[in-house]
Amino acid sequence: MNSIESNRQKSVLPFLIPAAFISAALVTYLVYKTGGTPSIYANLILIPVVLTALFSPVWYSAFFAALAGLAMGPLISMISDGEVKGWTWLIRALIYVAVSIVISVISSRSRQRERHFEHLATHDSLTGLPNFNIITSSKIPSSGAMSILILSFNEDSDIQGLFGSDFYSSIVKKISSELKDLLSSYPNATLCKRNNLNYGIIVEHFSNEESLESILAALNNVNGVTISVEGTPVYVSYRIGFTVIRPGASIPEGLRQANIALRYSFLEDQQISRYTDAMRDYYKGTVSIASEFSSAITKGMVQASYQTIHEAGTHTPVAVEILAKWIRDDGTKMTAEEFVPILEKTSCLSKLTMFMTEETIRYAKLPVNEGKKFSINFSAAELSERSVMEFVRAVENSGIETSRVMIEITGAFAEDNYLVKDNLTFLHKHGIGIAIDYLSAVSSCFILISDTPIDFIKINRCITSHLDQKRSKELIRSIVQYAKANNLKTIAEGIETESQATFCEQAGVDFMQGYFFSVPMLLNSEGHADPDRLPEKSSSESTGEDEKSESKKPSAPSITLVKHDEENEKQD
Repeated sequence: MNSIESNRQKSVLPFLIPAAFISAALVTYLVYKTGGTPSIYANLILIPVVLTALFSPVWYSAFFAALAGLAMGPLISMISDGEVKGWTWLIRALIYVAVSIVISVISSRSRQRERHFEHLATHDSLTGLPNFNIITSSKIPSSGAMSILILSFNEDSDIQGLFGSDFYSSIVKKISSELKDLLSSYPNATLCKRNNLNYGIIVEHFSNEESLESILAALNNVNGVTISVEGTPVYVSYRIGFTVIRPGASIPEGLRQANIALRYSFLEDQQISRYTDAMRDYYKGTVSIASEFSSAITKGMVQASYQTIHEAGTHTPVAVEILAKWIRDDGTKMTAEEFVPILEKTSCLSKLTMFMTEETIRYAKLPVNEGKKFSINFSAAELSERSVMEFVRAVENSGIETSRVMIEITGAFAEDNYLVKDNLTFLHKHGIGIAIDYLSAVSSCFILISDTPIDFIKINRCITSHLDQKRSKELIRSIVQYAKANNLKTIAEGIETESQATFCEQAGVDFMQGYFFSVPMLLNSEGHADPDRLPEKSSSESTGEDEKSESKKPSAPSITLVKHDEENEKQD
């Protein structure tokens, strides 16, 4: 008998025992008043016998049935001053006992099945942990608060695909056991199971939230660690989204907030995120951008704008960088820096890459751009074997010489370094030049610059916008020095003032671009700026807020149309 069954019987028996005995006494009295056991009313004793058997253990049901049999036999004869005739009463008592045992056994098994299905509905079958229903049925302490944490071990699908479902189940059991042991020291914390390697934790705060910090610290013991499962080491890490709700708040609303915080953790690559209203607005914007982007491309709302690139020293325009711009239904213009980081976390990024590849080829084939070189920015997260092969195939099928093509890598690489190296080498073997954003190289592995065929290093505007600081100046000097030592060209982005341009020239930068030279302008179908369309922003209209926006790392697919003189052609 498990604890649930025991608790139920304890709650029923206090009422059932006196009721059964009272009803049996009433039947006995009725039989006595109607003439003893031969009366038809003697069968009424079966009612309390059956009721007792339905809700009582077998031994107690049999005991009560035996007493009922004695009451209908010797007891009736005794109180009526009669004699017990034969053993008919004993046969009747045995029948009562047999009936009570059968009914009690059937009822007990029925209750067991009920408890089993109830357990399946409220608990995880693999780990035995309660499921998310326990959160919705929880109550916030009237004098405190409640924290709802949603914990998700990332890459769980990769683990399952690598080890198989059986071993994956062992991993789930192991992690569940580890979490249960960690939280066993916190009686106010309840662990529940969501699905796969996703869990929920509710923490009741009766006075303050101090225990939450210690719980988060304890959970860190299973983050970014290697655990042994059946003798096999498995690396696991998690993300947590949580919220704290007060009395009067809604539990479902708390769950929604915790889910948004968890999603934010994945979007912003954070281990732990606590819900805020700003996070809610950010999440809504993220969902909106991801859901609208595909149709935006179809409707022509994603367009291209260009900005010239100038040679250091002479300030002669030698290149044009074409950037993706999104004009939304309400007329607002979104730069690539605003929507590409969101697309990087969805399947829409490949659509943008292919769209901009097609646009690049279309502009490169225009007569006005004949003989010019161009480049396309690749998000490092999109630099896979499939995307590289599709890009090379698209360029070769277009009839454009691959020697006119260069790609610029931005962002952190998603694959291992050796795979990145193979993909870049594949591009270079097909005659495609390669540029890499300095911050992208640092965030991934700087050895890529020295171990792969790189042609250009782009100095990000995050660095050039802080030239008033000594460290930024020294960083630019070291980048230029490294580039020259390895026969690489440098391009400084985000040049907005004459002093910035002067310093970069003195430091030895080869090319520069930014609002100091030109502002981005939308292109028409002929590849020129549309005179009916105004520049998106002028240097005189730049504000502090704009400068902050410009300081963000670019990651949008773009096109650079480069015209080299004979000397530069020889160098390339």
